[in-house]
Amino acid sequence: MTMYISATFKELTRKRVFLVTIVLTFVFLVLFAFGVREIAGMSEQNPVSPAERLLNSMVLTVLGLFFAQFLASFFVLFSAMGTVTGEVENGLLLAVAARPIPRWKLYLAKWLGHAVWVSVYSTVLFVSVVWTIHSQTGLPLRAEELLRGYGLFLWMPLLLLTLTMLGSVYLPMLGNGICAALLYGFALFSGLVEGVTIYEGTHPAIEKFVFLTGLIIPTDSVYKRSLYELLGGADWAGLAMSDMGPFSMPSVSSNAYLVYTVGYAAVLLLLGCRAFSRKDL
Repeated sequence: MTMYISATFKELTRKRVFLVTIVLTFVFLVLFAFGVREIAGMSEQNPVSPAERLLNSMVLTVLGLFFAQFLASFFVLFSAMGTVTGEVENGLLLAVAARPIPRWKLYLAKWLGHAVWVSVYSTVLFVSVVWTIHSQTGLPLRAEELLRGYGLFLWMPLLLLTLTMLGSVYLPMLGNGICAALLYGFALFSGLVEGVTIYEGTHPAIEKFVFLTGLIIPTDSVYKRSLYELLGGADWAGLAMSDMGPFSMPSVSSNAYLVYTVGYAAVLLLLGCRAFSRKDL
């Protein structure tokens, strides 16, 4: 298994888009840290109440992690969209599949290899954003809330990875990338629409739209639950995200929904293993 993890990393580093992603991620983290530092400096020059200071730090957390999950999702898309069909087209998969190993094990090994590096990248983003805000603004963090938020933040790109790898069995590399990006964008759009409607009251049709979207592609719902846990759950999250326009969070996914996402990922992995086993190489 270690061999496939190492091979996945070597394949990622051979792509020029990997270097571009790392550079842009570094630029984002530097600019974000600079912006948070400047905002914190302005707060010190113009003293505000502790409640307002806390609210401002939570808003910065929401905005920073929103862009961080955006970067993590596109890291998944560019790295996994050609996992199967892309390697079939360049002949690499033929050499690997010739080994005496069941195809479903090969599929799971590839998933695990990508999952490790997606988790590493997402961890760097999460820790950098949260640590920057905590150190500059004094955002209070409790260990259990931090761990729950971190775990769900990692789970979001892993769900997208599972979906993208399944698509790579059926669709050509470019078509799979476009399809996965559109599905992710569709989930993101539904979440923003739900946030806008907080001012006029949630319409039943919009509730059904958001619910069905969450069943098809649960990435945005899991991401919002991670924010909810990180910012203190019902104690503070509602205060921070009740008046942020499209970034508002009128509702959060339940524990039962999180169990559904585990079953969702398991079914997609099972379908991927089965389809890959039957695929004509």
